[in-house]
Amino acid sequence: MSGDFRSNVTSDSFWIRTIYTVIFVLISRILDLVLLLATLVQWVSQLISGEPNKSLAGFCYSLGIYYQQVTHFLTGVSNDKPFPFSDWPEAPANKETPDTEDAPE
Repeated sequence: MSGDFRSNVTSDSFWIRTIYTVIFVLISRILDLVLLLATLVQWVSQLISGEPNKSLAGFCYSLGIYYQQVTHFLTGVSNDKPFPFSDWPEAPANKETPDTEDAPE
């Protein structure tokens, strides 16, 4: 077992993954602020117009997918590095404007 530990500690791929992990932990903290801002803007939009902003809702849908990608990378579920090392996730073609029917009225 100590041989595995020693080879892991001296492995370049382990340390490169560690650097990416630190980067994505920092990105996840920024995402928390983006989510807060998007939530506040959407709330104000609903207050003023009575309905969610559809453009913002589309962005937030993609943001949710991105959150999932970051979480999967950080927890080792996936080795695929999310944006900015890959394309920004987009809502599926049939989900350009997410459903808001279940939203509280």
